[in-house]
Amino acid sequence: MLIRLRRLVTHLWIAGAAAALAGPACAQSEATAKVFVSQLADTMRELHGRAQGNAARIRIGCRDVVGRFFNLESMAKAAGENIWDKMSATQRETYQGAFGDRMVAECGRQFANYQGETIKEINIRSLPGGDMLVTTRFGENEDAKTVGWRLRGGNPSAAIDVVWAGTSAVAKARSDFAAALHGVNGNVDALIAFIRK
Repeated sequence: MLIRLRRLVTHLWIAGAAAALAGPACAQSEATAKVFVSQLADTMRELHGRAQGNAARIRIGCRDVVGRFFNLESMAKAAGENIWDKMSATQRETYQGAFGDRMVAECGRQFANYQGETIKEINIRSLPGGDMLVTTRFGENEDAKTVGWRLRGGNPSAAIDVVWAGTSAVAKARSDFAAALHGVNGNVDALIAFIRK
């Protein structure tokens, strides 16, 4: 009985210590996520101010947004997980560039009608493996756009995925690329040409 009691006390002490250690790290991650949203909001307002509704300027602004807030290497690798190890260094670089262009084009589509509305963080949720999903709202009214950002715990300054219109950018790219790759009999260069269309 005494041994079981000691084990219980030890277990509770370890659990308490783990919670105490996790608390500050979790708070630090949330604070970093809030900084991410604040910087994103500033950048989007600047984009709107410079673009003034001009589609070409919006694309230029989106290139800045994608470069600053997306971890393109992680996203491109995840989207092309079936072929990444088969690519040469040159192919990877070209593929990543084409993937980045795809994200810029999608950013332009998603934010073509952005009018400088307020951007707020509405939820931060921990995910298995230490990642965080930060949900943001662009605007206040009923047609406000909700965008989710998956941030990696060790480097939460750039998203490893973005969820817009309820769809993961990485998952959609992975599905599109797999179908395209099947259509070109596994030819990586043909896939890259497809992505660039």
